[in-house]
Amino acid sequence: MRKAVIISGYINGLSDNIIPFLNKETDLCVHTWDTPENARWIFKLNRYKKYCKNFRIIIDQPIEDEKLLSYFKSTMTAYSLVEDDCDVVIKFKPNIAADTIPYQGNLTEYYTKARVQCRPILNNVSIDDCIFGKVYYRTIDERIFSGTKLAFDKIFTTFNYSDAVDLNRELINEYGAGYEGSIFWTEFIEGTGIKIIEDTDLIISNNKEHEK
Repeated sequence: MRKAVIISGYINGLSDNIIPFLNKETDLCVHTWDTPENARWIFKLNRYKKYCKNFRIIIDQPIEDEKLLSYFKSTMTAYSLVEDDCDVVIKFKPNIAADTIPYQGNLTEYYTKARVQCRPILNNVSIDDCIFGKVYYRTIDERIFSGTKLAFDKIFTTFNYSDAVDLNRELINEYGAGYEGSIFWTEFIEGTGIKIIEDTDLIISNNKEHEK
């Protein structure tokens, strides 16, 4: 099965916990920003080339948009590097404070469990209409989630950057500035018609405090 792991934004905290996500059937696709602080992390990416099939990276000058929108735009750009013959895409944020991140990627199993548990709600929903991640209350943890290439195509072709700007403005009006980014990502994903399904194997630790 062909996979792609996408990393975006500032990549401080990149560590070997990404290695289990990579193999010789996996492409690593990265978009990041060209700053002095980020330079050593970009250089560190080189050590992971040997673990994947292909390594693709775009490095741009930082944009002046606020952090959430900058990260969203970077993620869109990283996703644009994923080839069409990819089967599964994993969005990965590198600054997670854990030596290993429990992840199995059994998307069919998670989909089947959800479909049985809430029958008939998902009867007309295919696995290509779902994103799988860790869900807290009503929001997805945006740091790591996965889905089929077709599902990622739907969210990143239905929704563009101007839509993100509008959504962010609406959420600021509703929740105030500084609202949690998981709200944005959940609203963004569900706004494209994609369902969010629990990845029952995934455990995500806190961010590395000194490298946020």
